[in-house]
Amino acid sequence: MRKIIVGTSWKMHIHSMKEGEKLVEGIYRSVGYVKEVEMFILPTYPMIPMIAKKLETGNIKWGAQNICMMDKGAYTGEVPPLILKELGCSYIEIGHAERRATFGETDKDVHKKVRLSLEYDMIPVVCIGETEEDKREHVGNVRLHTQVLWALNGLPIEEMKKVILAYEPVWAIGKAEAAGAEYVENIHGYVRSIIEKEYGRDVAQAIRIIYGGSVNRDNTNLLTKQENVDGLFVGRFGLNPEDFSQIVKTTIENKSI
Repeated sequence: MRKIIVGTSWKMHIHSMKEGEKLVEGIYRSVGYVKEVEMFILPTYPMIPMIAKKLETGNIKWGAQNICMMDKGAYTGEVPPLILKELGCSYIEIGHAERRATFGETDKDVHKKVRLSLEYDMIPVVCIGETEEDKREHVGNVRLHTQVLWALNGLPIEEMKKVILAYEPVWAIGKAEAAGAEYVENIHGYVRSIIEKEYGRDVAQAIRIIYGGSVNRDNTNLLTKQENVDGLFVGRFGLNPEDFSQIVKTTIENKSI
């Protein structure tokens, strides 16, 4: 059985150390020792040591919002994977729509980062999702198929099973409403069918597919009742300890039924 996950990426919404410290302490008090769900927090790079210190006990892990596609060399401004590993990072967010659009990251870049994360024993959280234009032109499935194949291409079977796919429809990111629960379930089922066709049922049943894109405490209930939704990837609506705690608790309730 796939273990459920609730993760959160703070992006740059939390832009001071003091604010980050207050938030992580609140989350830790609320759900720090909850065992039924896998949890992680992805802050900005400079906050990682502070987050690691705050979460050194309990069941919440931490990671980074990006990773360099090379492990060392003349790559000014990048952060090497070994340093992230030494800081105790367990998860690496890869291929978010904002990085693809703003920083020009390609599927090939995503593939390199996935392999490097696994090489350093960190779990890749690979963001996939169709744009509004893809959806309008009915080619969203093509986009998703391509992204999934690039993310998993050439990985050993046991490494594939470690990858977390975060379905985040680009047209739902930062919006007032998430994608509908039925729509999300259909997409997650489709993604799992791609994996089964390409790599076999064992891999397809092992890989966890979580949903992100305007997740909040109100839509968590319907989203987490879906069979192929293995958890949630929370953005700005998780920047409050009470909201994050409620999302975690609702996820546990629905996935324990």
